[in-house]
Amino acid sequence: MNKTALILGSSGLVGSILLQKLLNHSSYQHIIIVVRKSQQIVHPKLIEIVTDFNSPISWENFPKIDSIFSCLGTTRNKTPDLANYRKIEIEIPLQFCTIGLKQNLQKFHYISSVGANKESRNFYLKMKGEAEHELIKQGIPHLYLYRPSLLIGNRKETRFGEDIGKFFAPLFNFLMIGALSKYKSMKVEHLAESIIQYDLEETDKHLSIFAFREIMKNTKSTSL
Repeated sequence: MNKTALILGSSGLVGSILLQKLLNHSSYQHIIIVVRKSQQIVHPKLIEIVTDFNSPISWENFPKIDSIFSCLGTTRNKTPDLANYRKIEIEIPLQFCTIGLKQNLQKFHYISSVGANKESRNFYLKMKGEAEHELIKQGIPHLYLYRPSLLIGNRKETRFGEDIGKFFAPLFNFLMIGALSKYKSMKVEHLAESIIQYDLEETDKHLSIFAFREIMKNTKSTSL
């Protein structure tokens, strides 16, 4: 394979791990990252586009996009302005979905969250749910929605509640069985690994929604 992938959120927790795995994967020829500030990474496969996400980007000289990985995410503390929050969680993924569909896009992978629901009273889950709802309407050949619970990894910024959760959550994973399994924590490396495996697999499904068990079964981990 000589796939071209585009990553949104390549400097974040999931996106940064995904970027390294894709750069090192033989099935991908080009990796495009779209960023506000250069990540200062030099690699023969990497194409970096620095933008404010408002200015138009001319795509004529870029490879056709096979897959998009949307790993964007924020918090109310980091992005208190609700319009900017909505732009990050919903508008930018939709913007690049539209671009991708003009560029031969076949697969769109969106990192959502357990509990995502456009009717939720929780703002974060509401935004994730609205993004899912809008993406489903776009006519993407193959849409993948990932709904992990707490992700274990090294964030660049400190989130006090999550730091506590990262310590305790794995201790309680064994108690979460059956319908509760979707709330199990997982390592971000496992999520990234699973996303790539699903991207490389052939499928005739238009929409795939994955929680803990579906994500973990596509990794090398046996922690189900």
